[in-house]
Amino acid sequence: MEVSVKEAAELLDVSPQRVRQLIGAGRVRARQVGGQWLVESTSLPSGRARGRPMSPDVAWAVLAADAPVEYGPQDAYRWRQRRRRLAHDSEPERLLSSWVASRARRMLFESRAAAALLDDSRVVPSGLSDSRSHLGAGSTVEGYVRDDELDALRADHLLRPGGPRATVVLHVAHELPENPVPPLVLAANLAEHDDPRTLNRARELILAALGGAAS
Repeated sequence: MEVSVKEAAELLDVSPQRVRQLIGAGRVRARQVGGQWLVESTSLPSGRARGRPMSPDVAWAVLAADAPVEYGPQDAYRWRQRRRRLAHDSEPERLLSSWVASRARRMLFESRAAAALLDDSRVVPSGLSDSRSHLGAGSTVEGYVRDDELDALRADHLLRPGGPRATVVLHVAHELPENPVPPLVLAANLAEHDDPRTLNRARELILAALGGAAS
């Protein structure tokens, strides 16, 4: 069944602008008819956003293995509390994905030689391209790239804008995460695929990473 952007927004409890962003990112299926988007309702994410997105700096801090060294006692306390909340949440993968949505722009591309991106030093593998995901990536390549290197990377690898069947998922950030990425970064990337396998694996990674935060 197809629904309007407004109806999709009501189903997801988000703004119509957010639905259009999901369409542009290829995360929901839609087609244009007479200048209006018709959204395939079965492609809508199965769960609502769980929390308000944090600022990029706070999001990256939450994803780090340790609290930033510049944090004072209050900030460090909030950092620990957020991790405890994640560890005890019934759907930590969805909560984390909502919290850290601002960490990077998720962009989809197509390429005839996507695998070559994993040999490019400008790309830090993550998500489906990280062996710790334990998920077959198939022909999909996923990783991080700096925003000031995106244009050159696209030109060098002949990346074309992609849709739901894109072969390249790039997370465009101001700075690259370490390589390999921290477990919570990997979990956040997997959760964004929003299918049962990736969500379950994201949850496993979160709980394993936060085992000590549950007490």
